[in-house]
Amino acid sequence: MEVILKRTVLFIILCATFCCTTGEQLVAGGFQLNEHGARAMAQAGAFVARAYDPSAIYFNPAGLSHLRGFQLMAGTTMIAPSYTFYGPTNYNSNTQWDMNNNIFFPSNLYLSNTWNDGVLGGLAVGVGVTTPYGLGTEWKDDWVGRGITQEIDLKTFYVMPTVSYAINDMISIGAGANIVISSVLLRKAVTNFNPSMNLHLEGDGDMAFSWNAGVLIKPVEDISLGFTYRAQTNIDFKGTANFSPPASLAALFPGGDVTTGIKLPTTYYAGVAWMPTDDLELELDYQGINWSSYDKLEINFVTDAINTPGVAQADVSSPKNYKDTFIIRFGGEYKLPVMGLKLRAGYFYDRNPVPDEHLEPLLPDADRHGVNIGFGLDLLPDLTLDFAYLDLLFKDRKTDKTSQPDGVYLDGLYTGNGQLFGVNLTYQF
Repeated sequence: MEVILKRTVLFIILCATFCCTTGEQLVAGGFQLNEHGARAMAQAGAFVARAYDPSAIYFNPAGLSHLRGFQLMAGTTMIAPSYTFYGPTNYNSNTQWDMNNNIFFPSNLYLSNTWNDGVLGGLAVGVGVTTPYGLGTEWKDDWVGRGITQEIDLKTFYVMPTVSYAINDMISIGAGANIVISSVLLRKAVTNFNPSMNLHLEGDGDMAFSWNAGVLIKPVEDISLGFTYRAQTNIDFKGTANFSPPASLAALFPGGDVTTGIKLPTTYYAGVAWMPTDDLELELDYQGINWSSYDKLEINFVTDAINTPGVAQADVSSPKNYKDTFIIRFGGEYKLPVMGLKLRAGYFYDRNPVPDEHLEPLLPDADRHGVNIGFGLDLLPDLTLDFAYLDLLFKDRKTDKTSQPDGVYLDGLYTGNGQLFGVNLTYQF
């Protein structure tokens, strides 16, 4: 009992450290982040049919029952994105505008325990903390699109208590809860008044809940199948808006309390893994994301032009109309008989969900290819280091449709790329 208590206290301390040091996040397709462990990342995220480490809490909770004993896994991913906008072409301009080159460090932390024998044999429990969704973009305050966005910072932290059970040598199942803590910050210019002003909106999300479940099936010795489902999460935000207006407009824009909300999409995974030799493993995964849940972004002012005479600020409803989309992942691992060295590589294709008429600098999304490499190394008999590198290649995205009704009137060309480095340490007690 004392040993379990010490491990629990250690995990709580690490959780506190994690929450204090995690920075903004870069989006993947949409504003989803898929890097939740360096071992999986090095294989392009193709991990749902194996889930061999505590990151199974995210990738496939059924995998926990195949681990051994107590395991603690912690790590981070350094993300260095770069975006450029050329335009706006609907105003006969091809000016180059560069997004601020910030660096982000989304992190992950997992603790699991698997009973490998005795009356509880095949049972596993665990808890993880990670950031499946986030959005961080920042442009210069005087850039041409400042009336759409200057900065947005959306953070989500998922705390995931999980349980798994191996029914027999062929089938294991797992399920978990998602307890979601979130915050949002938005800055933009209000340019349809003279003089113009700036809007600063900041708020916290109400604690939200959802669930996930998975199954791992091994029909024959060298093949395994994995399936995972993560339910939609609905988050309501409450915060405060400040327009910082000049004195002549202060009565028209008092700011004050605001509410907004977001629906984080349902995600599902299916994968098949094959071990052609004792040293080589290969996996192919399909990831579906129901982005159509993100149909609009609304900002509602408690004090607005409808309910307060003499006020000009009004509720905002911005259509998004995202489309359901997918990611195809392929990766593998090769074991070498040297210090437990494992070489890894992978590739994925990520289809973006943003229609041309709603492409905007708030989220300048595009189809992308990911090329991944990495390795695992046993530093000690009970301590493993995993490292991953991802070269994220964005397809150039050009649109001439944002000038349609409800568009942002910022046609042009977006280019971008990202460099990602992931590292994790896993300790088995």
